[in-house]
Amino acid sequence: MTIEISRDRWGISHVKAPDRQAAFEAQGWVAAHDRIWQMDADRIKAQGRWAEIVGAKGAKEDAFFRRMRLSEKCMIDWSFLAPDTKEMTEAYANGVNRWLEANNDQLPGEYDYHDLRPETWEPWHCLAVYKIRHVFMGTLHRKLWRGHLLATCGPELVKAMQGNINDDSVIASFDKPTLDLLGGLPEILEANSELLEALVDVDGGSNSWAVHGSRTVSGMPLLAGDPHRGIEFPNVYHQFHMRCPEFNAIGLAFPGVPGFPHFGHNEETAWCITHGMADDTDLFVEGKDLDQVEWEIETLKVRGEGEFEVYCGSTERGPVVIGDPTDKIALSLAWTGLVGRDTTFDSLIPMLKASNCNELEDAVEPWVIPVNNMLSADTQGHISFKIRGRVIERAAANRWIPVPGAAATPWTELEPVTFDELPGITDPPEGYLVTANNRTSNSGPYISLDFAGPARYDRISELLAPLTAASMSDMERIHSDVVSLRAPEIIESVINHASKFTHPWGDWLIDSLANWNYELSESSVEASMYAIIRRRWCESVGERLGVSTPNFGAPGWPSAEAASRMLADAAVVLLADNKQGLIPGLELDEDLDHALSACVDETLTELQLRFGDNRDSWTWGRLHRMISPHLMASVIQEAQHLHPPVDGCPGDSDTVRCGTVIPERGERAHAASVARYGFDLSDWDKSGWVVPHGVSGIRGSGHDLDQRQAWLACELIPMVFSDDLVKETEVGYFEL
Repeated sequence: MTIEISRDRWGISHVKAPDRQAAFEAQGWVAAHDRIWQMDADRIKAQGRWAEIVGAKGAKEDAFFRRMRLSEKCMIDWSFLAPDTKEMTEAYANGVNRWLEANNDQLPGEYDYHDLRPETWEPWHCLAVYKIRHVFMGTLHRKLWRGHLLATCGPELVKAMQGNINDDSVIASFDKPTLDLLGGLPEILEANSELLEALVDVDGGSNSWAVHGSRTVSGMPLLAGDPHRGIEFPNVYHQFHMRCPEFNAIGLAFPGVPGFPHFGHNEETAWCITHGMADDTDLFVEGKDLDQVEWEIETLKVRGEGEFEVYCGSTERGPVVIGDPTDKIALSLAWTGLVGRDTTFDSLIPMLKASNCNELEDAVEPWVIPVNNMLSADTQGHISFKIRGRVIERAAANRWIPVPGAAATPWTELEPVTFDELPGITDPPEGYLVTANNRTSNSGPYISLDFAGPARYDRISELLAPLTAASMSDMERIHSDVVSLRAPEIIESVINHASKFTHPWGDWLIDSLANWNYELSESSVEASMYAIIRRRWCESVGERLGVSTPNFGAPGWPSAEAASRMLADAAVVLLADNKQGLIPGLELDEDLDHALSACVDETLTELQLRFGDNRDSWTWGRLHRMISPHLMASVIQEAQHLHPPVDGCPGDSDTVRCGTVIPERGERAHAASVARYGFDLSDWDKSGWVVPHGVSGIRGSGHDLDQRQAWLACELIPMVFSDDLVKETEVGYFEL
């Protein structure tokens, strides 16, 4: 059996396999070749063994995953997968292990900094990697945050901070016993502050859009978009192409996971997703039931510090993840990836074989995590939208905060929403579809409270609406757009209220913002001033509410970064809706005048101190620097050379070209497009894609950073698909 593998000029592999199993074996082999340390690290994290590499900084996170019983859950879920799905993961594991056997003495440089060697890859490890990449895309941090705000600041403020909510009547109905119970959260959260700081708070984000052939130059659909995550190195996605008699598919894979769960196409159908922002996590405040928990002890190994014991136990609602047997209260957790069978992987092979949008949507009916807004297009000319994933409707109180466990219904007694009930539409009359983590429907089953604002959705729709002969160049232009539709309402508030500033350049700032085009381009000075005013306002709100550094939310909780991100979202909602009466010290418009004037003064002073008196040099690209840390190098000093270089970048969290900031980090870009893609269904070879670094996760390999300049320029590289183009772009060939 011969498997042919060719590499194009960007190092991306194109596999030709004699059968399906061989194709997945080749995918495992190539993933190991390009990304073995990354996929190995994800497996180790899922097993709760990260501290064996990074020491004490990983111990709290390890304890959390041990308490979740994440590894055991992955093994159980794997045992219930369909036979074909199991064979797929077994073939993938065979490919990984073939590479390890041949290259165990040529491992990448990360292994020079720890003693943990790669272990034999097991099929269930594929599920572990996938779950670890999605476990914190839910609402854990947000519910803890709102629970504390409710207990300390009251329901009206919590409701106002949430913004566009269809039904918020429940928030005013919480009784005194519930509030008293939530009042006990600070103690338990303070005791576990190191744990909460260790847990990564990743909401996720993305844009995607589909254009019907009636609006394209070719008469066939276009499908495009970009996922937003932390800009880590190696990149979360891995470009790959595999062909066998059953399918010919190309896309962005997760290293360690077979198939193309999120973005890809075969010869007839293309698909992509955005994060559905679903409320897939509940937290329960446990009290008396803790006496009934059967605690078991797990042993953690911590590099340089020996072994430590972790108490693990569950109530009928889920594993206890925060708190110990000696605590009076603790928090248990329910997550869709833990409760019930996770059949997500049963969708992967049918997706690769789907011949049209209808078949693709049928293929994802088993999907569980995470909930996605899926767009698709097919060569028959259709475009389609469908929400996929497990949605469980609970009591309305659960949507907002941690709830008393004793009165809550366990998820095992609840039925998921049926696939047919989840929203969807095909070939809309407008001729295009857009998703950008926004609320996609005002009816149907409950999905979440925590959707993104409408700025990116509205801007993409605004750019698509006039197009009658759209092409791939239009898709690239939309990818690169940095106009903020959020900025006008914030700037309007500043112009209307900031009149009491004392800085001599205050009038100049106001005039500049009044004439700004709202583009957060690298050369924009106005973008810098807008961003700092916005941060200063958020800090002011936090201080007035008593939830600012160093005691965000509760003493020591959550991490300053996570809390500042949530506070920033909420404070901007309050400003845009002019609800200052709910903030202590801002009862009147005059109070808001003083507050925003102070923000203007502070902004000008900060920019002067940082960049000097030459105001032309206060550009957004100079201020807004993109960091893309290497996971291990961030905690092991000797490995810091593995970090990629730092570059300036445009955009912010409200622009199509994403450059999300976390106020606690200043104006550094923390998250951005971790891939961009455009699928042209008139000719697959006209499609394009790009990632922030390169296909390889090995620093110095030549393909670790070779897509970076194209990514920075917001250009797509060719997405090579046809046999002829694969041969034309081939720079390397070998056989397995």
